[in-house]
Amino acid sequence: MKNEDKIVELLAEMVKGQDKLIEEVSGMKTEISLMKTEIFKQGLQTSENSRAILKLADEIRLVAEHEKRIAKLEVTVFK
Repeated sequence: MKNEDKIVELLAEMVKGQDKLIEEVSGMKTEISLMKTEIFKQGLQTSENSRAILKLADEIRLVAEHEKRIAKLEVTVFK
């Protein structure tokens, strides 16, 4: 009977350990899911920032071209 009690006790401890592992894995799955969502959002933000940078570069190029045109006009007009 002693051996049977010990076996039951060991099995009970194993079940408790498995329950704890299941809880930990479940928590990790939730964290991973949240991380995936955050990574997706950051990817969208990065894409948006890239587009904004390209648009800004075009604007700067236009301003630089206007400055060159104005300089040519000034040279021509104020000769």
